[in-house]
Amino acid sequence: MPDPRPDAHQPPPEPDAPSRHADDTRAFAWAGRPASLWTLVLGLFAFRLIWLVFFSELTLVEDEAHYWDWSRRPDWSYATKGPGVAWAIWLSTNLFGHTEWAVRLPALLASAVSALAIADLARRAFDDRRVGFFAAAVWQCLPGVGITSVLMTIDGPYLACWAVVCWAWWRASRERWRPGWAVAGLVLALGFLFKYTIVLLLVGLALDWLFRARRTRGSWRQPAITLALASLGLLPVLIWNAQHDWVTFRHLLGHLGVRGGEGVTAESPGWTYTPMWTLEFIVLQTAVTGPAIALMIAGIVGARRGRALPALLLWSAAPVFVFYLLVTLFTRAEGNWAMGGFVTLCPLAGWMVVSARQRRVTWLRLFWGATAVTGLLTLLVSPLASLAARLPGVGEKIPVHRMMGMREHAQAAHTLAERLRAETGLEPFYVTGHYGRASQLAFYLPGHPTVYCAATALGGSSRQFDHWPETNLARPEVNDALRGRPALIFTGRGEPLLRVWSTCFETIEDAGPLPSEPKANRTTLIGHTCLGFARTPPARETVAEPADRP
Repeated sequence: MPDPRPDAHQPPPEPDAPSRHADDTRAFAWAGRPASLWTLVLGLFAFRLIWLVFFSELTLVEDEAHYWDWSRRPDWSYATKGPGVAWAIWLSTNLFGHTEWAVRLPALLASAVSALAIADLARRAFDDRRVGFFAAAVWQCLPGVGITSVLMTIDGPYLACWAVVCWAWWRASRERWRPGWAVAGLVLALGFLFKYTIVLLLVGLALDWLFRARRTRGSWRQPAITLALASLGLLPVLIWNAQHDWVTFRHLLGHLGVRGGEGVTAESPGWTYTPMWTLEFIVLQTAVTGPAIALMIAGIVGARRGRALPALLLWSAAPVFVFYLLVTLFTRAEGNWAMGGFVTLCPLAGWMVVSARQRRVTWLRLFWGATAVTGLLTLLVSPLASLAARLPGVGEKIPVHRMMGMREHAQAAHTLAERLRAETGLEPFYVTGHYGRASQLAFYLPGHPTVYCAATALGGSSRQFDHWPETNLARPEVNDALRGRPALIFTGRGEPLLRVWSTCFETIEDAGPLPSEPKANRTTLIGHTCLGFARTPPARETVAEPADRP
């Protein structure tokens, strides 16, 4: 993070690199003032917070709601992710209440922390505060970062940890700041609790140390401190998985189609490769970064030509990109999986912005302008969509109900449940075939009731609901508590699904999609007299729901 002393701990030049001071210190002089960086970071934080607290109509998306559901049951770990995201939401909602902005507050804080860490890393790597400012600006302008700065998923806090680790490692390895080894290790452990991908950063740091040690004859004792402390992040995940049949590892192996993984059977086809998987992954990286990717590539090329490339910036990024390129040989990879690699490429992009002004390189200046415009549009997309949805002749063409209608949807479900209660004299319950809808309903229904997810009972993949005693539909005690009661069922359409639900209730009535139904081809069923869910599931392909993202 930024050092309050203007000239404190300036890094010595790399052994094979000349000074990286800018030739023309008058260009972007304003960006060299510490106040400029703080204004940028705190200004964006304040804008997002004010919008979320007072103006946002954006309801929790499925993953956000599911992580909030986890936070209601704090644990060592969870079926598909570590406990970091649940712990962060638990702390925020216990301080500020179960509101949308409180769920998302950790994402806003993580965005500010990552920007400050990237800025100070860039300042130290290029010995120029202006580069630090533009590195943070480029980071905040990435479309992927704009999304993770507002939506509370695992990515925002994990990226903040990635940035702080690289900052601490630079100070420890280049500036001999001894606490940096411990800081890097502890934050690595914390990052692992949010997203397991951060172990690939450890590979990059090891490579950085290995190649520096050949020149500087450095000792391995100090990096060993980092490794030892980083391993602490494994403990909660290992403890929980040892108690739950190593479900997380089977989930991850299943994504790769590896034998023994979740959903992979002896009848599953062997290794297959579709070249579109690799091409799609590469294209998605452009979508995540926008025009800034051109600045990053130009920074790598320009720094290497001028022998001014701080090696850590590349070593920290390379392993995650290489790993997920290899993953595309086995399965489709999503665009956000490799976002950590862009953390240390933003300093190179920031260096290019300053260099483009000094050298009057027009095309680089155009890309910086396009990056800034992209960042502004990403920042304003939700407020503008809300306004546009109210315009006559325009609103009906913008499907904002998919991200803003869950309050109305849950209220309609509550009203229907009240009607069922009055008609039957029994307490109705809510059940879905998808983890995300179950958690969204639990958040928005009055009183935050328990909503059941029948994905596994219907033949789908295992979900976190199967590991909570009160929601595990395979347990006789849960079935006994539900048997005989009516239910509202939120499910997809189709004869196979209707036939499956019919085995769990005496009669099924199709009530049609409730108001603000966010997904096409879905409906709401009324199940009369529950018979229980402990039944032999049908074929997986007839009822499987989409898996959540790693």
